[in-house]
Amino acid sequence: MKQIPYWLDTAPQRPDRSGKPLPESADVVVIGGGLTGLSTAYHAARKGASVVLVEKDQIGSGASGRNGSMCTQGITIPPGEARKRSGQERAL
Repeated sequence: MKQIPYWLDTAPQRPDRSGKPLPESADVVVIGGGLTGLSTAYHAARKGASVVLVEKDQIGSGASGRNGSMCTQGITIPPGEARKRSGQERAL
């Protein structure tokens, strides 16, 4: 059994760019090519910033590529409000 996500295992291999020099300057430097880093780089570039994204491995190969694909808003209601709405038994 492999311990690598299917989408990373089957993706075309990217060229090794570890020897490529980084630009001398940039408006924004993003460390990490996971979901948050990619989103930050994308939105900064769309606003016209020069962006450098630095990733030690393949894009998305860290926690962003190994998660359970579950996104939630994290919205909850306080326990007292749950009891008012649903009663004590259902609120537990």
